[in-house]
Amino acid sequence: MNKSAKQPELGDGAVTLLTQLRIHGPMTRSEIGAATGWARPTVNRRIEELESIDIVRPLSMPSPTGGRPAQGFTFDASCAVVLAIDIATTATTIALCDLDGAPTAIRTVEAGAEDEPGRTLDLIGAAADALLNGTDDDGKRDTAGATGPADTDASRRQYRLCAVSVAVTTRVETVTGNIIQAPVMRHWENHNLRDHFSERYHVPAFVENDANARALCKAHQMAADGERMVADLLYIHAGMGLGAGIISNGEIMHGAFGGAGDIGHIHVFGGIGAESPCRCGNLGCVEATAGGWAVLQTLQDAGRPAHTLTDVVDLAAHGDVETVRLVRQAGRLIGDVVSACVNMLNPSCIVVGGELSHCGELLMSGVRERVWARAQPLAAAPLRIESCDDEARTGIVGLAYAAIDQGLTSADFLRGFARD
Repeated sequence: MNKSAKQPELGDGAVTLLTQLRIHGPMTRSEIGAATGWARPTVNRRIEELESIDIVRPLSMPSPTGGRPAQGFTFDASCAVVLAIDIATTATTIALCDLDGAPTAIRTVEAGAEDEPGRTLDLIGAAADALLNGTDDDGKRDTAGATGPADTDASRRQYRLCAVSVAVTTRVETVTGNIIQAPVMRHWENHNLRDHFSERYHVPAFVENDANARALCKAHQMAADGERMVADLLYIHAGMGLGAGIISNGEIMHGAFGGAGDIGHIHVFGGIGAESPCRCGNLGCVEATAGGWAVLQTLQDAGRPAHTLTDVVDLAAHGDVETVRLVRQAGRLIGDVVSACVNMLNPSCIVVGGELSHCGELLMSGVRERVWARAQPLAAAPLRIESCDDEARTGIVGLAYAAIDQGLTSADFLRGFARD
């Protein structure tokens, strides 16, 4: 990394230039001046600041007149990585992502939210350290996802880490970063993962609900040409529990204390499930009938060999009558709640993910049926409703975006690059 004796200023102007290069792609000095209104000395100074931390690099750009190539400057997404950690119910996916959100290396450890925090965090730390050092768990060099030939110096370097981004299967208190009201993560309440990972790696750490991370990924992926992201999107996570990630006006909606999107504890419409006890302590929550844990419990009570949601998906795929009935019922109940969300939030896209979504149209047809029937035509007519095909990758990429969108728009975050 090129460092001058004097630390670069890296103020709001550097953030403005970096944002321009991320949105518009490579630009010449003249184009930067025209876009920002800066004089040439200011343009040069801002470029030098970002070059000094290796986040911007020069490149030759074709001349519009066909003459000599012009010198341009581009955002270098490969200059650092985000460590993304998606803690699911029984397993955790760990990945390194570049600053465009693309995973370069991915691992999975067999421990998650249902396990004791100490064991899970130890396994996560060991796997993450191995990825960052470019080695596997036995100390062998890991070049999966590395760019360039395996025998170059670049393939043997340690990764430059700029942030850690963590997803959990419950809500996170926005002020403190603590895990709160966590029936799935019952051993983790009041654990502060933001402090844990920032202290371990000495970089900023971000903690998000898993549905929020996936919503952010889908908002970027489903954007039309020329758009940064879908401005209003609803992501439904139908796993052991039910939750939603809400993108409103281009931002994740957290609510006042981090509880936005907790749709699993909305009371069900009509008679089905109205008196079902929920693990939150209330009666009639939609999750108590349509959540994965409730579907599993009902199947087990009926003598079906169902111990995981993968078993539920397999039973549904083989046409087990009771499983098909329960999944269809879950789809309709989820659709009732989603229709109310559509009327209130007016999203342009709805994406349904989580393990139950792997039941395909058995679940999705019920969701669509109730949304089209109950949502107001103004909100429902142009609405896209689809399932999430790649849950693991969606979570990881969404986590990278969560860190990138917050970090690369912060002068304090960029100054952290200068101290590396």
